[in-house]
Amino acid sequence: MKLEPASLVPPPGLRELLEDLGDGENGYMGTPVPSGNMALEEYLRRCVAMTDPANVPPGLVPQTTFWALDDEGVAIGMVRMRHCLNEKLLAHGGHVGMYIRRDRRGRGHAKEILRLALAELRKTGEKRALLTVSVDNHPSIRSVVSGGGRLEDVRTDPETGMKLGRYWIDLEPRRA
Repeated sequence: MKLEPASLVPPPGLRELLEDLGDGENGYMGTPVPSGNMALEEYLRRCVAMTDPANVPPGLVPQTTFWALDDEGVAIGMVRMRHCLNEKLLAHGGHVGMYIRRDRRGRGHAKEILRLALAELRKTGEKRALLTVSVDNHPSIRSVVSGGGRLEDVRTDPETGMKLGRYWIDLEPRRA
């Protein structure tokens, strides 16, 4: 398993991954590709552009999209890693959002993808990571807690009404 930053060259299985994601689930937003509202190539250009603060629209923050690739190099998941947080992301979204294809769940991929995503976030200089998770998404909660997540509180998203647990993970090594 490895994370590969989005580029203009899609990995094998990406279209199937985006179709599986559709409009999203459990608070993880989908993409406009499966609906036909955006061509794959345009979506890839947008993913690449969002890493540069100069290209980020007002109200958003720079983010890197990673494809989670299995050992054969096939896209089985994706990660959106925000380089910093704004007020909206503090309530819903956090630093890291993950999605794994439905047919690849339950195999420990989320724990490994989270570990890899946190290593990437650490490179940005962040000292801790916020992940927000629907209180009903027990598999994701288990992955976040096993990755060191500590529940700070539960908040209701004012736009969706979804109850979200806010988990923080320390990114600095513990001192002895």
